[in-house]
Amino acid sequence: MEPVILSIITFSPLLGAILILFLPKDDEWNIKLLATFSALCSLLLSVYVFVSFDRNLGSGSLQFMEKVPWIPGLGISYIMGVDGINLPMILLTGIISFVSILVSFNIQERHKEYFILTLITLTGVMGVFCTQDLFFFIIFYEAATIPMYLLISIWGSDRRDKARTVKREYSAMKLTIYLQLGGGLVLLGILGAYFLAGFPQGMARTFSLNDVINCGNLAKGVQIFLFPLLFIGFAIEAGIVPFHTWLPDGHSAAPTALSMILAGVLLKMGGYGIIKIALGLAPYGAHFWLPTMAVLGVIGVIYGALCALKQNDIKYMIAYSSVSHMGIALLGISSQNATGLCGALFQMFSHGIIAALLFAAAGIIHEKTGTRSMDDLGGLAARMPFVASIFVLAGLAALGLPATSGFVAELLVFVSLFAANMPLCGVLAIGSLVLSALYILRAIQRIFFGEPTDRPVHDGHGIELAPQIIMALVIIVMGVYPKLLMDVMSGSSDYIAELLHL
Repeated sequence: MEPVILSIITFSPLLGAILILFLPKDDEWNIKLLATFSALCSLLLSVYVFVSFDRNLGSGSLQFMEKVPWIPGLGISYIMGVDGINLPMILLTGIISFVSILVSFNIQERHKEYFILTLITLTGVMGVFCTQDLFFFIIFYEAATIPMYLLISIWGSDRRDKARTVKREYSAMKLTIYLQLGGGLVLLGILGAYFLAGFPQGMARTFSLNDVINCGNLAKGVQIFLFPLLFIGFAIEAGIVPFHTWLPDGHSAAPTALSMILAGVLLKMGGYGIIKIALGLAPYGAHFWLPTMAVLGVIGVIYGALCALKQNDIKYMIAYSSVSHMGIALLGISSQNATGLCGALFQMFSHGIIAALLFAAAGIIHEKTGTRSMDDLGGLAARMPFVASIFVLAGLAALGLPATSGFVAELLVFVSLFAANMPLCGVLAIGSLVLSALYILRAIQRIFFGEPTDRPVHDGHGIELAPQIIMALVIIVMGVYPKLLMDVMSGSSDYIAELLHL
């Protein structure tokens, strides 16, 4: 099974979607069972790959390789492989896939279409992280983003409160336009690298990422031109300021499970693309544009936290906190040293779990109370103790509480900034933690310990609790024993850092 295990991980959700096609639309139980089983297969095999990964091999080597020529004349091959950069993202996607399907059990209508589209999205995301061919990267990227329009516009919800009214169709269209624009820029950058790379005589042009990095020999001037195309395209996907405006509206309109996928893994496609593709293909360009990246990172951290602080809608607050936390990841990338790259990857993994957990808890609160407005909530800790405990844990992890994954990620990034002689960025990023504490603690106080309302509510139960328990355990385990992730990431982070300092 090992020679094709990455393909099985990637296409298990798609196989589940195909099988669901043949079920009657009113066979709700078997539709959910098939979706759950296909996501569980991806999760279990992702864990197997993570555990079996050889931490002692060379820093630039790929494991569990699969390669099948597809269009040899154009240098396109179906290539799968894992290293220390994409393996944490594969594990993250496996976890988020499974828990998001469990959370999707509360979908009330058109179950067949919903689960088919969701499983296609999850296949696209997993393919983005597994593939090592730039052509297939674009194919998987499109598969991950296009279904989001239908998922949000059909199963999403409108926002109507004192602040503003946002229609789900508007949010879905805005998200789609932004993500397709980002994908278009990435495609231009990839095609530029393909046609402008100076391959050795006798070597055919190829879309293989490793071949372009190791043999492409892109001129410095070309790298300075290509890097912004790749960076902006991926920055849109990652919700980096100022390319983030699709994110809050998209989160607000999306059903809970889709918000978990958006924050948990779709944003991480952008961060992963910056590290693996933009830095890998154009290291000199990355060094040239480093000051711009660092400035955007600092602005994102502070701006996202300030916007989160003024939100009254729970989902908007979590969405803007994602903008802030992806700014921290960008700062880690901007340090351009191995510690910072490890910190950025750890931050993306950690934030993926934390944000998904916050959205899951917010979804239960909305379902039980009928509102997401903090003004209309209060005193829920006494009536929803489990949800309150989960939200508090995730919130404290988001602001970097020791013994949680959030603390380790932020510590690595902050240390890397000072090691890279970027003390001002480090001081500003650390100072932003005060803002993070303010919006998180403010939300906890207002929702769970404020003046009780007369809304009849009860705590989560049954299948609602399982996804939250899984994610809470991951946050604690990775916080208490970060070596699990660090050993995987360190070798490949060293390799990327060496490329940046050639």
